[in-house]
Amino acid sequence: MQAPYKIGLTGGIGSGKTTICKIFGSLGIPIFNSDEYAKQLLENNTQVIEKIKKTFGKNIINKNIINKKKISQIIFSNQKKLKIINNIIHPVVIQGFNHWYEKQTTKYIIKESALLLESKTYRELDKIIWVEASENLRIKRVEKRDNRTKSEIKKIINNQIQYKEVKTKIDYLINNNETILITPLILKIHEEIGEL
Repeated sequence: MQAPYKIGLTGGIGSGKTTICKIFGSLGIPIFNSDEYAKQLLENNTQVIEKIKKTFGKNIINKNIINKKKISQIIFSNQKKLKIINNIIHPVVIQGFNHWYEKQTTKYIIKESALLLESKTYRELDKIIWVEASENLRIKRVEKRDNRTKSEIKKIINNQIQYKEVKTKIDYLINNNETILITPLILKIHEEIGEL
């Protein structure tokens, strides 16, 4: 039996990747959420926690857990530190994905990651889906979801890769300004991948 196709799903903060993954999930497609997996590592993986503590100092730790708010404030205002933390976390996420992937038996799987293109892991995938939404809408969504300020969110958006920089690497574009319109588009993509 052929191994499942690896489909990457990415886009900036607040673009609606989670909503789109839920729709793919309802079609029976297994989803690997890299960002969720990375969050778990910050809570449970002692090696990752120790490396981050060594790099960023003890005050980044709160009750043996990485203080995610502190770390995001550091990394989203400093590209160099963002790179350092990605170099600690990404190899472990890749390992976790590979282990998970070996157990999958569907026609294709989806690997969701905000840093799919920056981390260069897209090179190991068969197709890439990019989720796009207007900046205003993204800010509103994140304000509602994360209890962050507008300027914090803008800082994150400015640190993330933009569609115009990556459009040559993308196979499918989902414009998620109007949630009601995305289901037919997802069904079309699902059908096309099913014919690969």
